[in-house]
Order: sequence, then structure tokens, then C-alpha cells
Amino acid sequence: MKQGWQNFQIAPLLDVTLLQGLALLCLAAIILFTLLRLRGTVWRAIVMVLVLLALLAPQFTDRESEKLSDIILVLVDRTASQRIANRAVQTDAAIAEIRNRFADDPSVELRIEEISGETDTRMFAVLDRLLGGIPRERLGGVMMITDGQVHDVPTRLDLGAPLHVLISGARDERDRRLVIRQSADYGIVGKQAEFMIEAIDHDLPPGTAIPVRMLLEDGTEDEILLPANEQSRVSIPVPHAGSVLAELRMEDAPEETDKSNNRLILETTGVRDRLRVLLLSGEPHPGERAWRNLLRADPGVDLVHFTILRPPEKGDDTPINELALIPFPIRDLFEVRLRQFDLIIFDRYQMRGVLPPHYLEKVVDYVRWGGAALVVAGPEYIGPDGLSSTALDKLMPAEATGRIVEQPFVPRVNAAGRLHPVTAAIAGSPTTPPKWGRWYRQIETRVSDPDAMTLLTGADEMPLLTLQRVEEGRVAMLSTDQMWLWQRGHDGGGPVAELLRRLSHWLMKEPALDENTVTTTRSPDGESLILNWRKIGAAPEMANVINPETGEQINARFEQLPDQSWQATVPIAERGLIRVGVRDRNDRRQTALHVDRDVLTPETQNTNSTPELLADLVAANDGFIGRIEDGLPDFRQVPDDRVWHGSNWAGFVETDSYKTVIGGITNLLPLPVIALLIGGICLLGWRAESN
Repeated sequence: MKQGWQNFQIAPLLDVTLLQGLALLCLAAIILFTLLRLRGTVWRAIVMVLVLLALLAPQFTDRESEKLSDIILVLVDRTASQRIANRAVQTDAAIAEIRNRFADDPSVELRIEEISGETDTRMFAVLDRLLGGIPRERLGGVMMITDGQVHDVPTRLDLGAPLHVLISGARDERDRRLVIRQSADYGIVGKQAEFMIEAIDHDLPPGTAIPVRMLLEDGTEDEILLPANEQSRVSIPVPHAGSVLAELRMEDAPEETDKSNNRLILETTGVRDRLRVLLLSGEPHPGERAWRNLLRADPGVDLVHFTILRPPEKGDDTPINELALIPFPIRDLFEVRLRQFDLIIFDRYQMRGVLPPHYLEKVVDYVRWGGAALVVAGPEYIGPDGLSSTALDKLMPAEATGRIVEQPFVPRVNAAGRLHPVTAAIAGSPTTPPKWGRWYRQIETRVSDPDAMTLLTGADEMPLLTLQRVEEGRVAMLSTDQMWLWQRGHDGGGPVAELLRRLSHWLMKEPALDENTVTTTRSPDGESLILNWRKIGAAPEMANVINPETGEQINARFEQLPDQSWQATVPIAERGLIRVGVRDRNDRRQTALHVDRDVLTPETQNTNSTPELLADLVAANDGFIGRIEDGLPDFRQVPDDRVWHGSNWAGFVETDSYKTVIGGITNLLPLPVIALLIGGICLLGWRAESN
């Protein structure tokens, strides 16, 4: 405790402004009394002064000051990289030394904060939080114990106190690693995506060839050679739209500190250069505009549209090529350029002798080899020149019975449609279906193939929208030509644009609209893969995973969840790019990829201990930085006006921070004393004036 001194102060009983006003009035009154030479002016002045002094309430305060302890913040790195080799042992020894140094010193308060993390090391975010809870004038310094791989180092830091850093780990550590210097966010389907990769190993001369295995999505594996410590181009194929993955695995070096960064996930998003759609329409009708407007409004779609104008009742001998506004390029479209299209739409199309039947057989082959076809069926479909009597009919997921149903009905999403991405977004809930407008005509169809999926039903629950995968391609049939009523807003309308957009993009194999999607997640304990299969059709049966390290196949069975999806748990702790295979009870198989994107995190990208990242900040805050393996510095307390470190010592500021304790308060002019004084002066003045 430090003894203080008596401190004079005032504690006005009235507002200071009001007191100033009273003082001016008193002064004016005294001047007036003096000019008028009134008797008793002196006594009146004395009384006024005493009253003003009493209202000011002068007093003496006894104060004592107590020295506050200096706060030293110690931030300890306990992240994943600190578990390498003997870094944790070095860290514990440094903490014990600091505790012993200040254990018997009541003037120092050690505040030790341990910082954990599996993916990165963020020490300065914690420091900022701790500094917000202490008075800066009590800060004696900051000590960081870390391997130096800190991922939130600021460009500037002004502590007003020293920043010292003790580096754990060894100076001669070796850690070769793969680093992406330039990524490819997008790649054109059918082409290569290029990455700039650097294989870093400072123990090798630049340019030394390092063998690297490249694992691709299709299960194939290539070996490439990367020059050590030099950037090199690495290309991966982009076979499809959506996420495209590959993994690089570099050979381990002897006595590496960490081997997890010897592998690298390459990921890009495959995009189609342009989606090309061929729209073949019969005679003009209101529904034709819906397709044309939808496809032309999509900037990623190139639309080629032909409308066959010749009416069936035309009986003259005018050649076809003279009736058309432009010649119909049959051979160019169906022999030369057919496979350039991603989707062919037959919108109320009639043969009429324009398209020879054998060209439709080419369309069937085109679909089986990976193309897509959609038929919008009106009355023409089952007519004499309709598509129902061609090879295309056998490709369709629904078979026309030959009957046209003409009665009002409201399209409804069935149970499968509520699961399928094409219609799930517009389905509403099972108890409260959406209020859509009515349609009035439908071609009666029946579905016999178990692989076909009916998503919308119409009159009498008959199939209205049916989809199917055919070998490598996809087909769909809309058994009505009434969708334009929704576009016109008839009877309230409906989501025609959303439905047609999703349908066309499903046919063109948009990954986000895939109905049988297998998704994978890592279990919380990291020891298993959880597979979720959104499956329509036959129930899933078995899942298998190939261990990328051993090649062993691990199997697990699916179980159905309350949301109608299916889940399987496969025990596999290995991380990286893992191939997943699934099959249903009809022995239909599907593959997927699991990728552990956290295989390479900021915490594992570079695990070599280093003082370089923190050296500038330490120098700017006049601190000490050194390796624990070289011995700990001598910890001292130094005055604020001295240097805070030396070659073998680290100082903490001895702050001049005190807590003031207020003792007794002595009033110099107590009110009773003032009252007696005023009374006495008034009597003296009265007596003096009466003589």
C-alpha cells in the first residue's frame, strides 16, 4: 500500500452555472452598495462570500494507492501440428519454466490461454479477444509458444508492450508437400482442366524429378513426374458437368515430419460450352411458344428450331422444298450433326413424309449412346402420321393406347414425383397440393417398364409426365399438349417455366437434377463413411467402398430412413479420394466419389516449424524470438523506458499501474459552522451600524 496525500477539491451543492450566476449577482450588489456608500457594505460582502463558499463545499480527501499486478499473456499453440514429434514436450517445458519464474512474484499475473484447432492456427484472433478484457496500462507483455505456422498473422500490431515468441520443433525438419499455385475453377466438358502444382522438398535440388501418382474419377491411375521446387502444369480430364475430382499422391520422404500433405485433391466444375437443343414442331400451336421462349431465354442453350408448315389436307403436287421457308436440312441434322445436340424435342410432330423413318432409327441410336429425346404428345401422336407408329415409340417410357381423353383435370405430383428433383420443388406437401390450373386433353398411356418413372398424373391418375434412362441416354414423354394453358394463366396457371426448365436440364444430364444421387459424408469420429442414396425404383441393397491404400473392398447394407432416403455406414478411416459403388435389388449399379477435402488444410499444408512468419511482428514490438531447442531465454521485468529484450533474455514491462483507495473526506466549511459565522457577522454588522 502506498500512502497518498491530502487532496483539495470542491463538491458544489448547486450546479456550477447557477453558482456562477449567483457570484455575478453578489459582485454586482457589492459594487452598487459601494457606489451608493451604504453603511454595512463590508459586512454584507463577507456574508455573501461565506454563502458562496458554503455552496462550493471545499473539502480535503485522504487518498491511498495500491500497486496493481502486471498482466502477462501466454498463448499456447495446441493445434494439430503441435502434436508432431516432440513439440508438445518442448511446449510443456517452456510453460513450466515461465510458471516457475513468476510463481513467487505477486506483482505478476500470468494468464495462460491454450489455442486448439484441427484445420488452422488462429492465435491473433484469440489475442485480440483477450486484450479486449484487460486494461492496456497493466499489460506487461505477450508470450507465444508455437511452431510458427500461424494462419492469421496481421500486417501490423501495436501492443505497447513486448511480443515474445518461442518456437517449438527442430531446425532440421523435413516435410515435402504438394501445393496448388493456380487452380482451375471451371473446365469445359470434353477438354482438360489445367492446374499449376509445385512439389516442395527443400532437401532436393530444384528440378529433381519426383514421382507422383494421379488417381482419376474413373478409377484409372497415371504416374507423372513433377520437378522439385518448381511450378508445373498438371491437367485432368473433364468428362462430365458438375464436380470433377482427381487426387495426387507423392512418395513419402524418409523421416518426414508429416505425410498428410503429400497428397492433394484437385477439383474443378465441369461446364458445357453450350447446350444444343433441336426443337421439331408440327404445325404452329400455342404450346410451341412455351418451349421456344424457355429455351431462347436460357443463355447456356443454343436452339435450332424447325416447324413443319405443310398441312395434312394439302393435296397439290408442290414439292416439299418449295413449300418450306427454308430447305429442311435432313441429312445435315440427322447424319452429320445429330450427336452434336444434347436434346431433341418432338413437339406435336407429324411425319408427313418430310423425315424418312430410318432417320428416327438414328435418333434411337443417338439416345442409347448418350443423347436425350422428349416427346410432347398431342392428338397427332396417335394419328396416321404420328410418332406412335415409328421406331421412336419403342424408345418412349410410356406406350399410347390410342385413346384421347378430353375432360378437365388438374396435373398432380405423385409419390415418386415428390422425391424426384424435376418435380420435387413444385410438388407442395402431400396434404395440401398446390392449386394449379386445369388442363383438358390427354393422350392415354400405360407404363410397363419398371425403370420408367411417372412424376405427374392427369385424368383418372393416368401417367402425364414419364421419364426413363435408356442405356447411356434419357427420354421423357409429356402426354398432353395443354401446358400452354398454364403459361397463359388459365384457371390460375401453374409453374410451367420451372417444370419445363427442370425437365429439359434433367434430360441434358444436369448433375443437380439427378434422381439417384449417392452423397457421402464422414462420420463425426472420422472412422466411417455415411452413404445416403436418394433412390427411386428398386430398393438399394449393398454399398461397397474400395480402400485406396490396400485395394480391399468393404461392404455395407442400406437401411431406409423416415424421409424415404437410404443410408449405409461403411467403416473406413483412410482419407482422400475414395470410390463408392452401390447396387439395388435389381442389380442396377451406380458409382460415386467421396472426397475428404480436409486432407490438406492450412494446418497440414506446411508443418515445418519456422520463425519467419512472426519475425517482423516480433521486431516491431521489440520482442525476443527463438527456438526452444536452443534453450529458453532469461525472463526479466524491466522498466517501461528500457529495451525489452536481448540476445539471451526476454523482458516484461514493469508497469506503473495503481489502484487508488479513497480514505476520509474533511469538509472545510461545514454548514453548521457557516450558519454560526453568518449569524455572528450579522450581529456584528447590526451593532456596528447601530452606533
